[in-house]
Amino acid sequence: MDFEAWLTARFRPPADRRLDVVFALAAPGDAGSTRLVTFAVRDGELCFHGDAKPDATFFFDSPDTAMAILGGEADPFAAFMAGRFRADGNLPLAFVLLGLFRDDYVVEPPP
Repeated sequence: MDFEAWLTARFRPPADRRLDVVFALAAPGDAGSTRLVTFAVRDGELCFHGDAKPDATFFFDSPDTAMAILGGEADPFAAFMAGRFRADGNLPLAFVLLGLFRDDYVVEPPP
């Protein structure tokens, strides 16, 4: 399954419908290329935007790591400490990102 289909299937609308943020996810792809999916969350909806400037970019060591962290099957802090996950940009948005695809988080925008 590709990132877009997986993200769409797992998406949980944020509690605060005023959330307006653009995320980019990167992981190694075929032939060593970087696979990048850019999406926005606006008015409680998930929209894919390949050319939008992200507020935060999240880098994973593999697509499987990205799905495990975002889906709640792997600890993001342990993955970060092991060098399997890093972020650039607005870092408080990492918690917002985690909440968009997991049942056990409540998403609130950072202050």
